[in-house]
Amino acid sequence: MGDPKLHHYVPQFYLRRFVDSVERLWVWDKTSDRVFRTQPKAIAAETNFYLLPELAEHGYDPVELERQFADLEGQVSAITGQWLEWIRHGNPGDSLPVPDVNREIVSLFLALQSLRTADARSILVAFSALHGYEVSSDEEIRSLHAEVLWSDDLISRFADRMSRCAWVFALNETSARFVTSDNPLAFRTSDNRMWVKPGNLSKDAYVVYPLAPDVIMYCYPDEGAWHNVNISRFDCKISPVALVEEMVQSENSAQVFMASRFVISSQNSFSFEREFAKTIGTDRYAPPIEE
Repeated sequence: MGDPKLHHYVPQFYLRRFVDSVERLWVWDKTSDRVFRTQPKAIAAETNFYLLPELAEHGYDPVELERQFADLEGQVSAITGQWLEWIRHGNPGDSLPVPDVNREIVSLFLALQSLRTADARSILVAFSALHGYEVSSDEEIRSLHAEVLWSDDLISRFADRMSRCAWVFALNETSARFVTSDNPLAFRTSDNRMWVKPGNLSKDAYVVYPLAPDVIMYCYPDEGAWHNVNISRFDCKISPVALVEEMVQSENSAQVFMASRFVISSQNSFSFEREFAKTIGTDRYAPPIEE
């Protein structure tokens, strides 16, 4: 078997959960305002995105990083696939059995997903330049990104933070569907007023991660505002809140904000997403400030 050439920074197993009735994704390119249909294997990926030729020079596999992601994705696909079944057949307030080992695996996956995308790579390059470390060639950029992704201390801290969050799941039974993107892990401030990049560095920001068009996952840190409401009592439970269409659209706005280019859906309907994109940088959709 040859080395994989097309490297996905959003896993194919995840993208397949957003396909339509003929196993295709609907994609809106927010940079060109173009909508097209494609297969999961053809989006959120770049040729040799994780290729590290310097490893081959020392006798190691130059696509080792890609292979490590593939191993982790296989485990997470099975775990979250079971979650989807439980949530779709469960009731508000039901608990999901999540053993510690599964929590550890998914926490690692979420931490890496937040850092492995093309958007994260661009932020990393910009951050490095701001601190006087210029990288320009594709090989230098890939090496810099790999250094971050293989940083045990950094990834462990992010994964530990994810693990200590309260994981709450919500079922979407409205006619609106959750969308995703080429940068799907979103972070929102505790007052719900802003989506933030990179949110994993923001105090008491919480994670919003669509698992499928009808299921979403929230990760609330037990600190700040969330500690005050004892959010931990909802850990690994199906949310008692019944979603309405406006709430689904609010979560979909995250994917428009987070996306490098592509917003991804199971249906050809991007009218809200187009309108929201025009408001990024304004407070048009922010909730009123409580006095």
